[in-house]
Amino acid sequence: MKTKLFTRVTALSIAVTFVALLLGLIGAAMSSFYPGLAVLIVMALITISSRLYATRISARSNDFQRNYYTIFTIINVLLILIALWMTFVIVHDRVLGDC
Repeated sequence: MKTKLFTRVTALSIAVTFVALLLGLIGAAMSSFYPGLAVLIVMALITISSRLYATRISARSNDFQRNYYTIFTIINVLLILIALWMTFVIVHDRVLGDC
């Protein structure tokens, strides 16, 4: 019952989070330690664990699966927005240094 929307949003969330994490590492290498890296690592763990757990719930009821996919689709969309904002902040604060 895995929905296409959940699969696409989760894949996009993983990609955006890892790009932000990569830019954070570049920014930390150029300037100094960036505490936002810990937040980005936790965000990456949430997206990866939601995708891994989705493969394990196939034996559960349809109502449980529908609730899980709905909730984690919303969470992953929010994580995409947070990662995009953090990418903007990292690039302008750490990489470009114009803030």
